[in-house]
Parts: sequence; C-alpha cells; structure tokens
Amino acid sequence: MTSNKNWASNIIAGAATVHEGLFLLLKRSSRESFLPNAWGIPAGQVEPGEDPCEACLRELYEETGLHGQVVDLVGYANFVSRRAGTNLSNVQLNFLVKVDDCDVKLNLASHSDLRWISLDDVDSDLLDTFTRNIMISARRHYKEARVQ
Repeated sequence: MTSNKNWASNIIAGAATVHEGLFLLLKRSSRESFLPNAWGIPAGQVEPGEDPCEACLRELYEETGLHGQVVDLVGYANFVSRRAGTNLSNVQLNFLVKVDDCDVKLNLASHSDLRWISLDDVDSDLLDTFTRNIMISARRHYKEARVQ
C-alpha cells in the first residue's frame, strides 16, 4: 500500500485554443520548475469551487490576453509532478476553445514564445506526445462541431 502522506491532488484546466483552423502553442519559460522550455497549451490550476470551464477561460486570458468561448471538453490526461516538496497527482481537463482574435499578449513571467500552427500539422517538431494527443482530439472536435 502506498502512503499518501506527501501527496496532493491537483485539477488543471487546459485551453486547446483554435483560431480559424490554427492551434495555439506556448513555450514555457526557462524559469519554470515543471517542464521548462516545453511547448504546450495555456493551462493552469482550477481554484477550489471554480468551474473548470471558467478556469480554462481565466487561464487563457492570464497567459495570452485572449478571450475565448469553450466549445467542448475534448479529453483529459493524468500525470505526476512535484511542487514545493509535495508530489502532485494531476488531472488535466482539456477544452476546445474558440477565439476570434489571434493577437496574443504573452505573459512573459510564464512563457517565452508562441506559435499558431495548422490543426493539420500533427507532426510538428514543437509537439511532444502529450500535446500532440490534445491537438488531435481538439482537431477532431473542431471538425465535428464545424467551428467557425
């Protein structure tokens, strides 16, 4: 039996952000303790009592300055990380988010770069397996919903 003494649970909301068939990727700052310099989607912790959809849109705005509309839950992933000496069991809920504007105002405290790539560019070198799976799911939901 595993001890839960140094473990905590964490819920994360991710914004698989799309604008006119383009998918937003953000590069994490080199100062980040978890996955520095990795490319991914806007995401962050769901606060206690906060609706995950609202958390998704809040994180999108905090990290990019973009306002969006949640279209659908496109999937979830679980992973382990560590913060301040505590092991975290993370569940990340990923939402397809449509934005009408692509003028990102990057939060340089947490990210160092951004790219808009085609939703069809699933073989992009910027994508790790985790983010590629989110993008593939977002692309499927985008095409099924015929988001305009």
